Amino acid sequence: MSAYQVQNQWGGTSAPWQQGSTWVLGGRDNQVVVNIDIESNDNGETFTGVINYKNEGPIDFRATAEYGNAYRAQVRWGGASGDWHEDGVWIIGGRDNQKCIKLNVNVNNNTENLVGIMAYNGEGPIGFKGNLTSAYTVKNQWGGTSAPWHEGGTWVLSGRDNQNVTSMDISSPDNGKTFEGTMVYEGEGTIGFKATHIIGNTFEVYNQWGGTSAPWHRGGDMIIGGRNNQLVIKLKFTSDNEGKQLVGEMTYRGEGAIGFKAEIEFSSALVTE
Repeated sequence: MSAYQVQNQWGGTSAPWQQGSTWVLGGRDNQVVVNIDIESNDNGETFTGVINYKNEGPIDFRATAEYGNAYRAQVRWGGASGDWHEDGVWIIGGRDNQKCIKLNVNVNNNTENLVGIMAYNGEGPIGFKGNLTSAYTVKNQWGGTSAPWHEGGTWVLSGRDNQNVTSMDISSPDNGKTFEGTMVYEGEGTIGFKATHIIGNTFEVYNQWGGTSAPWHRGGDMIIGGRNNQLVIKLKFTSDNEGKQLVGEMTYRGEGAIGFKAEIEFSSALVTE
């Protein structure tokens, strides 16, 4: 899975870029998409079009909305008689109650970042750029330490495009609508964390350093959770290998604590030419 911190631009090429949330574009491990040309004819409920994975030719794409901005994606090669293959859950869009209806982007020069245009329902095209960030495949365990681990979805736990998270201890006082606590980025000390729910499992994050009276800084957006209509209310983990793997425990609303482990699937640090 490939995650991107997205920015959008409207008002001309000299206008400022605005925060566009965290998207997941691509369903393969360690193989980014280099071209996406997809469109919706039903106000964002489904998408069709063509995509390219790195070092491959164009393949057909279709996706159906599941919840929030999450879509169940499928791809097809071999023409109209070919079979459709699952391509994971993509996050296409960054707004609450306004779905994306068009995305046309390509890789930017020699980077793995994406640039191009997009459109939200009811609006005209706006600029798009997405910087590759860390995505994690999460697994959960309940029933004791000898119980099996279960798939827990794709999460994005860094709000930065070049720095992994190595520790987090956050909880929600209001059933997952907001979070507060602390976190650590690779190579740094502990900083304050607070977040507000946007849509699906996506949260708007702010960080604080320099003491409790210091200002809060926009910390990107994160995807915290992997279930439909059941928000996370507590998450605590650490890493002993620079954020490549995370281990700890978490709690979904209405349940008790369960085991948590996550392995990085893609980040800018893993990209090789």
